Amino acid sequence: MITINQVKNKKIRKGKERKKSFLSGSPQRKGFCVKVYEVKPKKPNSAIRKIAKVCLKILGTKKKKNVLAYIPGFGPHNLQYLSTVLIRGGRVPDLPGVNYHIVRRKYDFQLNERFERKNRRSKYSVKKIKAGNKKGK
Repeated sequence: MITINQVKNKKIRKGKERKKSFLSGSPQRKGFCVKVYEVKPKKPNSAIRKIAKVCLKILGTKKKKNVLAYIPGFGPHNLQYLSTVLIRGGRVPDLPGVNYHIVRRKYDFQLNERFERKNRRSKYSVKKIKAGNKKGK
């Protein structure tokens, strides 16, 4: 509720500004890697997380913007400088500023799993194992 003094002095609180998404309203965006490196997460977690700085072209302009994107999966990856990647939304809670994920098995990001997935296959783009075929090929 606004008080009389707030109306007289024009001290009305403004709403919180929302963070701008560089996906520009689309579900995924194509970009290229500027830098690929490893970081340590915030306390209390400890690990070495792989992230990439991805350059995105802003639609309708000639400007480019760099965002941090997480490299998902286990084991080694094949990303390097100027690799073409597809990014989607989704932040990593223990890495500050990392608000995007790289989509696996698209463009230059090929990653081989060490094990076969039976659940949550679609997110990791692993084919369904058929009843007669146990190797999944």
